[in-house]
Amino acid sequence: MKRVVSLFVFLLGGLVASQAQDLIATKRGENIQARILEISTTEVKYKRYGNLDGPIFIINKSEVEMVCFENGEIDIFEAEPALLNTDSDIYVGMKYRELKEIYDRHYYVPEIGDTYSRGWAGVASLFIPGLGQCVCGEWGRGASIFASYIGLGGLTEFFVKTESEALYPLAVVTMTGTIALGVWSIIDAVQVAQVKNMYYQDLRKMRTSVSIMMEPCLTYTPTSSPGGCQPAAGLALKVSF
Repeated sequence: MKRVVSLFVFLLGGLVASQAQDLIATKRGENIQARILEISTTEVKYKRYGNLDGPIFIINKSEVEMVCFENGEIDIFEAEPALLNTDSDIYVGMKYRELKEIYDRHYYVPEIGDTYSRGWAGVASLFIPGLGQCVCGEWGRGASIFASYIGLGGLTEFFVKTESEALYPLAVVTMTGTIALGVWSIIDAVQVAQVKNMYYQDLRKMRTSVSIMMEPCLTYTPTSSPGGCQPAAGLALKVSF
């Protein structure tokens, strides 16, 4: 609602001053009286209208909501579409075994609001192998790792308790496998958290890819005099998919 009001106020201001100067409306709510010199793909160059002989100012287009030129034309700057972490089709409810085929964890960039913590996942699997995977929602994967860890540990204990020198090499093998599985479980838990965070980042971006906004418009309404009409400022609803 605040944005709609600001757009309406900006439009009225632009209509009043349309023959005087350009107006720049920033996303912070500031209206700048200016003479626009250039609009590039990334920035807007302008001079302040009160000092046309003064310095040239530059503002990033990402900070600009819209501009109103002195001839009455209005240019609204659309937000850049969100970039996804993958070009593959994704849907709600995908499992890690599917996600690891389409996401490269090496390109993971943490964002505020990420679903899983890599640190806590790793720590969980440090104390209980497989627990970090369970924390990340991969219960089947976590249970399999835990069962394998217990099984290798049990075999190691069995071979040692037999006190048979012939079984000592097997005890060494199973003990080595137990340690390796524990270390791998920690690394895997961190990777699961990274990949699933990339997945949920994309789901959030896809949900917000549909935007509804109000845009200013200028139309004509009939008057009481026969055949007469007068300009009227208004707002148009725009839905972007």
